[in-house]
Amino acid sequence: DEKLCDAVVATFTTLHKRDLIYRGEYMVNWSPNLQTAVSDLEVEFAEEEGFLYHFQYGIADSQDLEAEGKATYLPVATTRPETILGDTAVCVHPEDERYKHLIGRRCVVPMTGRTIPI
Repeated sequence: DEKLCDAVVATFTTLHKRDLIYRGEYMVNWSPNLQTAVSDLEVEFAEEEGFLYHFQYGIADSQDLEAEGKATYLPVATTRPETILGDTAVCVHPEDERYKHLIGRRCVVPMTGRTIPI
């Protein structure tokens, strides 16, 4: 909608000229807790010890892989295991010999039983 786009540009231009907004070098993120946008410039960073969780996504219909002596799972590591429930696909590097034969197949999301494409 051209009128809507013009209105947005005009509003941002006016706010910028009044020094009410600025253009920074970093991305602005949405904070679900604050219910507002937060710039990286407004965040106090702190180093924290993390943990890397390892999961095995089983390959769906993997009888042929098992017969060939190939792995019947895809290893996945994450620092945010809570996001696994929202996985909609798993990507592998198309030239990685370990996994390229899995491209186009499906795997099973742990804890859900859902299958998603590789």
